Amino acid sequence: MEPDEKAQKPPAAPPPLAGISKDREADMLEPGECVLTVVHRSVIGLLGIYLVAFLAIAAIVALVIAMSPDSFDSSGVSVSASVSAIIILAAVLLGLILFTATYIYRQSRLLVTNRSLVQILQKTLFIKKVSRLSMSNVEDVSEEQRGFLASLFNYGTLTVQTAGTEDNFIFTLCPNPTGLADRIIEARQAYAKSIQEENEKKQNT
Repeated sequence: MEPDEKAQKPPAAPPPLAGISKDREADMLEPGECVLTVVHRSVIGLLGIYLVAFLAIAAIVALVIAMSPDSFDSSGVSVSASVSAIIILAAVLLGLILFTATYIYRQSRLLVTNRSLVQILQKTLFIKKVSRLSMSNVEDVSEEQRGFLASLFNYGTLTVQTAGTEDNFIFTLCPNPTGLADRIIEARQAYAKSIQEENEKKQNT
């Protein structure tokens, strides 16, 4: 007797869980929404963080040397061991600080989609704020560049003015703020046009 055809069919794959994927940015989007642009803060902002970290480590090393100068006055193996231990400890501590600071800094970003703006602000390792603004609430977009470095490296502050009681979106250390402002305005116009066409179709049906 021939085997049942239904028995030969492999079991159907279970449907994917909503809101869970390998792409964290995709999880923030609504059905049918697509990302047009993802903007991270300018890398120039990391220079200040790195400078502060280097100065802090240098101050710690200087403080240790100042508190126990006798350990470094005499010659011998113990001197080399003390100096090496401090250098290694300072290097490890500096590496951890810079890695953590870089990770937190790079996690902050602005997503421009065909329907909204999504701003992710990573404040600490365990504190993150996600804000969403519909394109329908975007009133105006402005950008500002202050100082020699901002002009030289082409970064500034992007401000998205909103309608009603919504808070304005302010994205600091934004690379190429003029280009991003134009991109948001284009997305806003395309969104308004799509809404208008959709309303016209509803009226004609």
